Amino acid sequence: MPNATTNTRIYQLCFGQPKDSLAIEQVSLDSLEKDKIRVKIEATNINPSDLLSIHGVGQYRHSHQPPRVPGFEAVGQVIDSNHAKFSIGQSVVVATSGTWQQYLDVSPDNLFVIPPNLDSGYACQLYINALTAWVLTTEIAQLKNEDVLIINAGNSAIGKIFAQLSTSLGFTLIVVTSKPENYPYASNHVLDAKVNLLAQIQNLDLPNPNIAFDAIGGKAGTELILTISDNGRYINYGTLSLEFYEPRFFEHTKKQNIDFSTFFLRYWENSVSKDVRREKFSMMLDHFITNKIQLDVERCIPLEQVQSAIALIESKSTTLHGKIILTPM
Repeated sequence: MPNATTNTRIYQLCFGQPKDSLAIEQVSLDSLEKDKIRVKIEATNINPSDLLSIHGVGQYRHSHQPPRVPGFEAVGQVIDSNHAKFSIGQSVVVATSGTWQQYLDVSPDNLFVIPPNLDSGYACQLYINALTAWVLTTEIAQLKNEDVLIINAGNSAIGKIFAQLSTSLGFTLIVVTSKPENYPYASNHVLDAKVNLLAQIQNLDLPNPNIAFDAIGGKAGTELILTISDNGRYINYGTLSLEFYEPRFFEHTKKQNIDFSTFFLRYWENSVSKDVRREKFSMMLDHFITNKIQLDVERCIPLEQVQSAIALIESKSTTLHGKIILTPM
């Protein structure tokens, strides 16, 4: 049994501003339960969903009630195991709530073994955005060479994954971003979110998109669906705007016979077997490693400095080019 007896964790006491709702706690480690695996967390990232769950916005006010430990994905090393399929020393991706802590006891269903040589800042991003992008492109939309995909939030972490997958999987990508001057991939068509999208497509003589992935919702989603050709597909996978679609969104959907659907990773997880989930993760990881799919890191910050890390993300004067990663000591 490892000699670790104390756990450092970020504890969310209530909904609200991080400075008021988050505390750093030292707690005793209990004995490891049957069929659980104890992981020493090496890196855990800060996603938009983490901040929404701290502020208590929208669905997160109902699905992630405090008191709780924030965080939804991490990477670490197995230090103790009561399950036959996991052994001490394995490197694992942790895909469960409560990752903002030094040690975490995890069900085997929420652990994915990875090569030990992967950078921890890279590996801790291999679940939420990465698996969402992979399942959307290869299983839900099943994109082929003849498909033209348009996405918004093009400079986001998942937007950058779609860009790289367009090259490795072979579909055409049109990217919408509010900062086209900062877009890093020359192989994609880029539109300015502040200018009429359909007019830009026509002026640039771009192919008409037959499918859209919407991360924002609201007015931005309405602008996006207006670019889709008749009988196309439109998949919403996020609501960064926290706004509802406008009535004209649904009017256009019906008029142009566009197939509208939603995709959220947690619902997909519940709809497939544990074996399918693990198989898709393995396929994704092989593809990412083989095709050198990048997952950018802005910087690593010690777990105890979580307030500074969140302030950096929420600062309107700072442009980040990757994820902020929390590293327990």
